[in-house]
Amino acid sequence: MKNRLFTAFAVLVLAVAGVQNAAAQALAGRALPDHPRVSIGYYKVPPGKHDEWLALYKRWHRPIMEEQIRYGTTISSTLYALSNHQFNGEYDFVIVNVSPAVPKPFPVSRGELIKRLFPDIEAYVAGERRRWELTLNHADTNLVEIDINEENPSVYYPIIDGRIVR
Repeated sequence: MKNRLFTAFAVLVLAVAGVQNAAAQALAGRALPDHPRVSIGYYKVPPGKHDEWLALYKRWHRPIMEEQIRYGTTISSTLYALSNHQFNGEYDFVIVNVSPAVPKPFPVSRGELIKRLFPDIEAYVAGERRRWELTLNHADTNLVEIDINEENPSVYYPIIDGRIVR
C-alpha cells in the first residue's frame, strides 16, 4: 500500500513538474504548518551509466539519508526510475523525500555526519565526485499541499500561523 501511495504521488508530482515554474511565485507563503514537507530531486545520467550511478548513490549518499530517517529529520526517501522511455529524456531518476512539517534539528552538521559515516574521506570524495560526473543534469524542488476542501482553494493567499490570510 505504501509503495502504491508513493508511486501514485510520484506520478502526480511528475505531472505537476511541468507547471512548477509558473506556480512557484504563486505558492510563496503557502506552506501548511502541520503537513509534511516534500522535496523532489531529478537526475539525468548518461546512457548506459545508470547502474554505475545507482551503485555510487547507494554507497555514498544513501547512508546519509538513512541516518536522517533513523533520527527522524526525514520521514522517508524513495528512489524512482522511469518505467518507460520519453521523447526528451530530461531525467532518469527521481528521489522523493518527505520530512516532518517541523523537522527535528540533526544533532551534528552534515560534514560531521559524512566524516562519521565515511572515515576514509578521500574515498567518499572520489565516490561523490564520480556520481556527480555521471549526473548530466540535476534539479531539486519542494512541494506544498493544497487543501482542495477549502471553500475557495487558491494558491495566491498566504498562510500565516496555519490560517489563510484573505
